[in-house]
Amino acid sequence: MTAVVLPQGAGRVIQILRNVTGRVDRNDPAFTDAIMVDYINYFIQNEHPQEVQIFGDETWWDFNITPTTANPLPVDLDFLGFSTINAPALISNPNVPVNSFPLNWYENPAQFYTIWPWNNVFIAQMPTYVLYYNNELTFRGLPDTTYNIRISAYKINLSFPGGTLRNTNSTLSKVPVAYLTRYLAYGTALDILSDFGEMDKYNEVMQVYRRYRAQVLARTWNQLSSQRILPQY
Repeated sequence: MTAVVLPQGAGRVIQILRNVTGRVDRNDPAFTDAIMVDYINYFIQNEHPQEVQIFGDETWWDFNITPTTANPLPVDLDFLGFSTINAPALISNPNVPVNSFPLNWYENPAQFYTIWPWNNVFIAQMPTYVLYYNNELTFRGLPDTTYNIRISAYKINLSFPGGTLRNTNSTLSKVPVAYLTRYLAYGTALDILSDFGEMDKYNEVMQVYRRYRAQVLARTWNQLSSQRILPQY
């Protein structure tokens, strides 16, 4: 069997993962390197954004809306490579120099449609409100020209090549930074151990996982502690 050629960083994660779970035989058809990569990719793309939201993965979603843009505008987070989008949201007119305005962000349709009744006919103008609901963005008023939109987002940017599952999102980076190595290995180990009912070992690994998760979060805590966090509406 031909072994998967792993990029720098992935090999170290898999080595730790094999040691922790006891899956040390690379020729075991149930735990080839490709299968181990799949386990890691699942963890970092689906569980990691919920478990640990680090400062370095906060980003912006930039796009344009025009009078012909669908409104509501469908939002496919998986395709975009985001786990969430949220306030703050900004709007600017590219034809007017030096201008940028906040968009009033709503996620409660009852509040939003109290201000902007859903079936009214509106005069085209620069949008000042946006509703994020049901994986759609609804802008009010309707745009009268092209506008640039910027919305805060949390990105999913980690993926290892070499697995059997293919992710077509080419924006995913291929190698995580070094300080995530043990956190990713121990987090992924929990999935393998639970899948095979090894709950005693699972409980042992959980204690170590919590330690490495806290170490990863410490960077974000330190970053946020240096500034006052303002409420977002």
